Amino acid sequence: MGIEVDGKAGEGGSMDLRRAKRHRALLGGKLVYGDGAFTVDCIVRDLSLTGARVSVPEGLGVPDLVYFLELRSATAYEARVIWKRYPLLGLEFIERYDIEHPTNPSMVTLKRLWTEGQQR
Repeated sequence: MGIEVDGKAGEGGSMDLRRAKRHRALLGGKLVYGDGAFTVDCIVRDLSLTGARVSVPEGLGVPDLVYFLELRSATAYEARVIWKRYPLLGLEFIERYDIEHPTNPSMVTLKRLWTEGQQR
């Protein structure tokens, strides 16, 4: 799979080398870790097929591997935090899950968290 250059200069004048075009967003999301014991509300700033840039509350320590819940679409992603510039985090998606119809026990927890987020 080749890397697509979107032709825009990034920080420091470097080219933006991403595998998928990202889209500006302002959506609600959740980061989940510790087998569902810990959740962090986040704001999705950019979203693509391969990752996201999210904003989290200042001073929060987030581990390198998390689940990211996109509340709007009932989708969960296993994600790797590839950079941290608090309050912003860069996520790289490892795997995508449909949480409306969970097929394994860990997705049942994510579905419960998604359902609670929808009721707000």
